[in-house]
Amino acid sequence: MEELKGYFDSINADSFNRNLCNEGFIGKSLELDWELQKSPKPTVAIIGLTETRNAFPQKYSVNLDAVRSYLYQLAGFNKLMMVDMGNLKMGETIKDTYASLSFVTNYLLNQQIIPIYIGGTQDNTLPIFQGIEQALGEAELTLIDSRIDHVEDDFHAASYLGSLLKLGKKSILSSVIGYQSYFVSNQQLRFLADQLVETVRLGAVRSNMNQIEPVFRDADMVSFDVSAIRQPDCPATSFPGPNGFYNEEACQLAYLAGLSDKMKVFALFEYQSEKDGSGQSAHTIAQLIWHFISGITHRKGDFPVKDTSSYKKIFVKFDRIDTDLVFYQNSSNHRFWVEIPVGKTDEKRIIACSERDYLDICNNEIPERIWINIQRYL
Repeated sequence: MEELKGYFDSINADSFNRNLCNEGFIGKSLELDWELQKSPKPTVAIIGLTETRNAFPQKYSVNLDAVRSYLYQLAGFNKLMMVDMGNLKMGETIKDTYASLSFVTNYLLNQQIIPIYIGGTQDNTLPIFQGIEQALGEAELTLIDSRIDHVEDDFHAASYLGSLLKLGKKSILSSVIGYQSYFVSNQQLRFLADQLVETVRLGAVRSNMNQIEPVFRDADMVSFDVSAIRQPDCPATSFPGPNGFYNEEACQLAYLAGLSDKMKVFALFEYQSEKDGSGQSAHTIAQLIWHFISGITHRKGDFPVKDTSSYKKIFVKFDRIDTDLVFYQNSSNHRFWVEIPVGKTDEKRIIACSERDYLDICNNEIPERIWINIQRYL
């Protein structure tokens, strides 16, 4: 870890006193800064981001002390080591910061450490995702956002999706979750449909959270714009609005993200501390982090960690393709996966799905998510 030491600013000692934390709470058990050198390798690394030079519509600064203060007061986790690495130093140019982000992400993933990024603008998703690519060779990204950040404009936090979608074909933006229809144009929806990106409206997520779980099971990264949370629950964001996820729903999404055996990175963007006089948004973000980590502690060790050879194998005839679709079910937790043929080769790709998806296919109906993946790989 010595290679990363020069990339971070230390945590503000005046804002945190370990002696004030009680036993059994995060602040008492997590490692700070470079105490890590004397400890076993952590499972989770918390990293603050203050890079906002590509903010939209205007620049702002961000202070993450309040988020840390609330986080450290939450209950700890047995047998899970965490480190707070401080805030990533801003580079002389924004491209320097992006390069640092990619390097740090790549390094941590190669050490099997899960980074949790807090703060900064959502354009930082791009270099983080590139770091995942460098570590894994290919990756899938899921966005949680009230808007679709694609406009014909210079590169910034509200237009970065165009650049993201130009990355290599092996890495994909798979889903945008929680968008609100009045913030999204038909042209933006068509653009993502043409790119074979699944889009799920806020109301659809809220009405059936179980259908969203497989999306996270396939993702390597979740990029969460906290503006997707309703203003009464999380007011200090770039685009606060009266509608959005309730705090409880946002925490459930964070938990499902952590529960995914494939998930490598969790990032929370667009927090504006200067608007957070009551500390409510900082407290919300702290609880989102807590729920993501709680999900990690309850992972099932499912595919791709575990081979599907021990799962129940079900063949289903489906009229819209020339071959049977093969489903796998883990009988111990009733989770489903489906095997997607890849072109005209013998290669197969297995994606997560729900029991509802399986039943729809049995009735010769095609769920949108499975159909998008069939088109993507056939």
